[in-house]
Amino acid sequence: MGYILSAIVLISVVFCLSMFLHVSLCSPLAINTVAWSIPFISGLVFHRSFYSLNETVIFLWLIWFTVTTVIFLLSSSFCLCEKSTYGKNQIRRLPIDYFFILIVLIVWLGYKIWVVGNTGPAHFSLNLRLAAVGIEGFPSIGIVEQCYPLVFALFLFEHVYEHQQNRHLRFLLWFWMLLYAVATMGKLSLLTPIMSWVIIKGTKGKLEIRKTIMLAPILFILMMTIHFMRAGTADTSSLGDVLSTYTYAPLVGLGYVGTDDSLPTGAYSLRFFYAVGYRLGITQLKPVNTISAFIEVPTPVNTFTAIYPFYVDFGVTGVLLGALFYGLFFSFLYLLSIKGKGLALTLYSGFSIAILLQFFGEVLIMNLSLNLRIFIWLVLIHLVSRRVNYVC
Repeated sequence: MGYILSAIVLISVVFCLSMFLHVSLCSPLAINTVAWSIPFISGLVFHRSFYSLNETVIFLWLIWFTVTTVIFLLSSSFCLCEKSTYGKNQIRRLPIDYFFILIVLIVWLGYKIWVVGNTGPAHFSLNLRLAAVGIEGFPSIGIVEQCYPLVFALFLFEHVYEHQQNRHLRFLLWFWMLLYAVATMGKLSLLTPIMSWVIIKGTKGKLEIRKTIMLAPILFILMMTIHFMRAGTADTSSLGDVLSTYTYAPLVGLGYVGTDDSLPTGAYSLRFFYAVGYRLGITQLKPVNTISAFIEVPTPVNTFTAIYPFYVDFGVTGVLLGALFYGLFFSFLYLLSIKGKGLALTLYSGFSIAILLQFFGEVLIMNLSLNLRIFIWLVLIHLVSRRVNYVC
């Protein structure tokens, strides 16, 4: 309990400092502070149901939080001197209207949802979820899933360069993204576009705090609805069980997870390169599974915060380097976003989900294949698009 209270005090000090400096709520510093407050506040309520936080996990967390916070604070001091330069004439538009292509993709995705949901051996929602995670014996939604990086890139692009003439495209892109969340029955698939939209609005100075606060409970209800809809008949978890498992358990589990000396160097943090090498036949080493084995704390958990891959690969040094990478990467993108660089804002808004989910797991490096495809599509879209003058 002492570790939890001490961490909350430290996080509160950083939060108060960021408020004193008038740091944007969409900055990496603010998101980082909110993200790490979630497991410790949850721990105040649920700590009796889990093993104690040990010295190892607190030491690793202090390194990670201190390094990222210092870098985010330094970058925020530069951002305070910058005013957002987004103007009404800063508009880019693709040379084609892909309205009908989006209609086809929506109809196609809706059809695949109906087929997969009704042909699996479980109930409708569980069929969709098990198919999405690749369980053998469950039909897949097929090639339409490969459209996600492109559609998400278009979603980010059209919202960064929002104007009256692309309203129809933004509506259809929202529809496809929400339909994809249904297709995968994934809470992350629902959270990601909503957070990206909030980041874009906030960075451009168009975020209405009151509406955003009202959105939070609605989003929470939708995410919990998805979770219980996809649950199996044998799942008797309560709402408290779900909250504690997703918020507090990963941090506890980090202190009890073991290391495997048989794994190659950087098996997790460099997984993408091992996967490419294995696919090309350069190496016979299979990449590690992105889904870790469960450990009991005593509740089974298989995610161990964003610190996990860096720690199991390179120990304390890996945690330090991982924190430096997170701090520098997101600070750089945010600073460019504040300066009015549209490509930087699309990247920052699209990948900032990794900062928010630090308390749960690592989704930036471990999902590098998907993130690289999103990055490539964003760059191509910006290269193909052309500037236009637009006045409301």
